[in-house]
Amino acid sequence: MIVKTLMNPNPPVISVTDGLKEAFRRVNDRGLGRVIVADEVVKGILSTRDLLSILMSFCPSACTQADLYKMGVTQASGYMTVNPMTVGEDQDALEAITIMVTRNFGSLPVVNALRRPVGLVTERDFLLMFQDLDPMFSVSGFVTPRVNTVFRDTLLEQAVRMMLRRGFRRLPVTDEDGKVVGMVTAADAVKAAAKAVEKLEPELFFGRRIREIMKTPVVTVEEDRSVNEAAALLITKGIGALLILDKEGRAKGIVTERDLLIALHYQLHLPFAKGKSRA
Repeated sequence: MIVKTLMNPNPPVISVTDGLKEAFRRVNDRGLGRVIVADEVVKGILSTRDLLSILMSFCPSACTQADLYKMGVTQASGYMTVNPMTVGEDQDALEAITIMVTRNFGSLPVVNALRRPVGLVTERDFLLMFQDLDPMFSVSGFVTPRVNTVFRDTLLEQAVRMMLRRGFRRLPVTDEDGKVVGMVTAADAVKAAAKAVEKLEPELFFGRRIREIMKTPVVTVEEDRSVNEAAALLITKGIGALLILDKEGRAKGIVTERDLLIALHYQLHLPFAKGKSRA
């Protein structure tokens, strides 16, 4: 299978001269969570985490309309990841998966023969390949057992700082008894941030509580389910993670699209590993 069959065509793209305001606006397009910076050819890429980090740097303790305006007109190219790794549209999907797993990338810009951006492929896109594979592994082998959570009354900006500090893209939300009541993601936070930047109203992001933007109800999975089933659930629900809950409704584990991509990478490489062992 080649990358072109799985990629998202017509990806969000901004020019090297566009401001960060345009990056915030475009990063939410179609829910891909990334925007490509290009001047005919790919020059850089910005993710939701990048934009949230930029927002926090412009507003380290408080935020005013002037701060948001200054950030909005600042060229996005000054903050992008420069010359990101790309894949060709006719490249083998397994090669692209290997790049993403080994380099810890959440997405890859897809380019044509002229190196112009024609698509974007994400972790979730590759999970479609599970539908053609026999179940081999259970969720339990790829779950992260220690789950960081946040209270529903926590300020959004505090949750974002936690995500940035610990390298997360999502946090389960709990009530006062520790029971999971929702999920908040970096993508949710960027949507709120984009509105604040667009309208120059800091209060649309700063001062808001997690309970105002979190997604409910949470989608869960049992540990004995196959990773194929978990991947299908992520795709049909359009989400990036599944929770494993204990009998009291507390977070026992989490499995993300990154975890399932690693499982896919491992399963696709098994035939090659077996071939080498026979040799």
